[in-house]
Amino acid sequence: MNFRRLRVPGAWLVTCGLAAVASFPFIAAERAARQNDARVARLEATLGERGDALAELGPALSLRVSRLEGLLSSWETIGGCGAGSSTGAGGGIKWIGHSVTGGLFEQQTLGTYTHLDDGYNLSLSPQVSRNLNEKWNVGLVVPLLYKYYRDYYGLPVDVSNSGVGDVAGFVTRRFGEINSTSLTLQVGVPTGVHDAQYKNDYLTQEKQLGLGKVSGSLTLDHTIDKTWGLIVLGGSFGYRGGENELGNYRAPAAAIYGYSGYFWGPLVPSLGLSLSHFFGADRDRGLDQEVQLWAVTGTLAVEWSNAWLAILGGVSLPLGWDKRGVVDGAESSSQGASLQPWTAGIGFTVSPF
Repeated sequence: MNFRRLRVPGAWLVTCGLAAVASFPFIAAERAARQNDARVARLEATLGERGDALAELGPALSLRVSRLEGLLSSWETIGGCGAGSSTGAGGGIKWIGHSVTGGLFEQQTLGTYTHLDDGYNLSLSPQVSRNLNEKWNVGLVVPLLYKYYRDYYGLPVDVSNSGVGDVAGFVTRRFGEINSTSLTLQVGVPTGVHDAQYKNDYLTQEKQLGLGKVSGSLTLDHTIDKTWGLIVLGGSFGYRGGENELGNYRAPAAAIYGYSGYFWGPLVPSLGLSLSHFFGADRDRGLDQEVQLWAVTGTLAVEWSNAWLAILGGVSLPLGWDKRGVVDGAESSSQGASLQPWTAGIGFTVSPF
């Protein structure tokens, strides 16, 4: 395993950012051409079967279908809940604004910083998805991770671990007359390294990039469309891989949440609140780890979008309680509440070609 300082992923992230900026003019030109073709196709469709279908829906309902088209491509980061798999449960930064649609596929990229007492985690999560039709959507998430820890095992030694996490594929089914409800099944495969070592000793599991096992989650979202904005209500259940061959165990987790966004021109400020629960303590090579079984997470975010680009920035702060696990070899438990690692993130969405 190659242990590196922050300057390596920092330069890599800057390079990726510059490459993305350089590609935007080309993407914008291609998207404009595609939108012009789509307008012509829609005009022709109004004279045929699609026109009859829209007439049956009525003009008000047709407008709502168009308005909600890109709003259920929800995208969430879970701070401190996984080793690199995108499967988890809890509150986080979630995309609920206008988003961008109409291209050949949709590209979402979210970068996050999670602050820990003894270090920090950086992640970059590109997500590519495509609508098969108005009801079905499929996609792929490839997380890139950098984990940095100070004074490893109380020694004057800093360690880091970086690379690809557990890649996940997902499929979404939309329901309802205006597709306001969606059910997403996501499956993560163990592509991330889960047995990294330092001086012939395995890193503890939260420092690994992957879970070492197949994981999965099921998420249900429902959007309430208001004249002033949106309310998104939902819940999720995550199977986090169980126990791998090293004796590392990740307990299942579940969450319920609500987000509300206000339409303010091209901006959509939003607030979110979630309640999450872990069904037991995680274990590292058979030894229980300290974990808060319950958490309430507040999220503040703002989104900006135009016809071809959407940008999101936000922060989330969890408050946990019902602590279980082992500290310095002694079992401990506590019902008191305490702040958990906070997360800040920024991301963008494009829908090219």
